[in-house]
Amino acid sequence: MYCDLIIKNGFIIDGSGKPGFYGDLAVSQGKIIEISTKIEFQAERIIDAFGLTVCPGFIDPHAHEELTVLSSGRFEEYLRQGVTTTISGNCGHSITPYSSDNIYKYMVKKGLISVKSMEQNKRVGLAWADFPSYIDVIRNKGTNLNMGFLLGHGTLRWSIIGDTKHRKPTAQEESKIIHLVEEGMEQGALGISTGLTYSPSKYAETDEIIELAKAVKKYDGIYTSHIRNYLGTLEAVQEAVTIGKATGIRVQVSHLTPNCPEGFDEILVARQQGLEIAVDTIPKSSGHFRRKDRLFQYLTTLDSILTSEERRKLIKRIRFKDHLTVINADDPSMETRTIKELALEGKMSVNELILDLLENDRHELTFCQGGLIRQDFPGTPYPNNIAQNPLVMVGSDRVSGEFDDPYAWYELFRKGSFPLFISLCRQSGVRLEEIIRRITSLPAQQFRLSNRGTLSTGKSADITIIDMDNYSYPFNPETDYKNPFTMAKGVKYTIINGKAALEDGIIKQINSGQLLSRNGKVL
Repeated sequence: MYCDLIIKNGFIIDGSGKPGFYGDLAVSQGKIIEISTKIEFQAERIIDAFGLTVCPGFIDPHAHEELTVLSSGRFEEYLRQGVTTTISGNCGHSITPYSSDNIYKYMVKKGLISVKSMEQNKRVGLAWADFPSYIDVIRNKGTNLNMGFLLGHGTLRWSIIGDTKHRKPTAQEESKIIHLVEEGMEQGALGISTGLTYSPSKYAETDEIIELAKAVKKYDGIYTSHIRNYLGTLEAVQEAVTIGKATGIRVQVSHLTPNCPEGFDEILVARQQGLEIAVDTIPKSSGHFRRKDRLFQYLTTLDSILTSEERRKLIKRIRFKDHLTVINADDPSMETRTIKELALEGKMSVNELILDLLENDRHELTFCQGGLIRQDFPGTPYPNNIAQNPLVMVGSDRVSGEFDDPYAWYELFRKGSFPLFISLCRQSGVRLEEIIRRITSLPAQQFRLSNRGTLSTGKSADITIIDMDNYSYPFNPETDYKNPFTMAKGVKYTIINGKAALEDGIIKQINSGQLLSRNGKVL
């Protein structure tokens, strides 16, 4: 028998949670056709995986790459982690409804893309009329990763009733939003996401979300939620559980902080009571690094060139500005110190110091919002009830900022979410096979990606081959915080639908990624 690819002599972890074994795997026409201890087929290509671990491609259930892919479908940071599939449209932000003009306007207003990038995208014709034509744009451009998409409640609500409407939608408005949800599900969306700490999702009461979840449930979709943290983390998790129980919809709690272990317990209890629910967490994160010309991006849609008076007004709106950390100051005495420390030392107000820094001629000066290591995702060992919880997967919450201007806005550690998660779980004694299940078949089941998630015959050949002993990302506080390009190490091959996008450590733009809908459908 002849096939396209044989992977030989690897330690195969199939994603089911069962013990791994040594064997071979054969691929033909993008599908796995045979797995056994020894395969004797003729093959166009043979990869010797001796000493390496062969796994299903990892699935990132929480990404924000719907705009990044417009600029580049290369996705090196994912491939070097072994990720083959991402889910975008999280936290209530999506590329629907309506046209690209509507979405660009929303994304700029929310600080998720700059005016400059929006205009650049428009100039090169990156436009669409609706969800299907967005899919056409991406299909024509090509992508190295498989991608699935959620409908964003914030984008939907904003499109119908605006941004600052602290009220319930009218019956007519609710009908329009439900229609958009049903339309998006029919066109191939995986479900709906909320960002309940962001405007306008935060204005929605629980009953409003329940009505939309009912519409999604009819299509076997999922409800994912950036929960309403200001209620308290446990209480916000309980709201997500309430929505699930009221509708029967599958629920994904997004980027839950390990600082609230009782929230993870609540999710496990709900699952034991019959609710199909799971959770993702970020293993470790820095705050947001924003170059000084981008500090106000999330506060205004104005261009970065502002008058001193405009800047003074905006500075007053920055939350936790005392704790902004300064880097790239070209002054060692200022480096990695907070604005509050520096202002006290200079006997000036915080606002005056920020204004002075914004007006100096150091273009590269950057502010870190949230600290060099965030306290809600500190990268410390998990409590036992989190490490041993079978419903916990990793979600990077990767926001790429500006693809063409990576120093403008970035975060650290997100590009290493998968090796960091595996390391934290292994430190707590979780079997490697169980960890791999949580980042492959568990998210595949949650998002109804029925052709992915396990190494088994007939499944799509999304495969990662890893030197597990050297699979890593810089973990310590000495990570180069000035470098947004740090990548994970240890992945030898990342294979997408039977083709290697990462081959012996070298990235290739093969564009074999597919755009995924529910239950095995490809858009």
